[in-house]
Amino acid sequence: MTEQAPTRVALYTFAQHTSRRVAEFRWEPGRAVTLDVLDPEWGALAQDFYDNGVPTGPERVRPDAGPEFMRALLQRFRMSYYKFVDESA
Repeated sequence: MTEQAPTRVALYTFAQHTSRRVAEFRWEPGRAVTLDVLDPEWGALAQDFYDNGVPTGPERVRPDAGPEFMRALLQRFRMSYYKFVDESA
């Protein structure tokens, strides 16, 4: 893939009628993807994706895939209370 990969993706929750940033994934070329969980309860989804990979059909894209993992986070998920947002510079 030649398109630019995101370098920072945040997870927001929209539960309780407010938008809250609950986790952040970061990646830069030559380095591993990192995760900061800001809210352990609502950030559990981000931790699960980091530990087990992002579901992409029958397969999962793991963080060691770097740019592919970051792109996979931005696919459309059927989630009511969460949204991944590209916050790359």
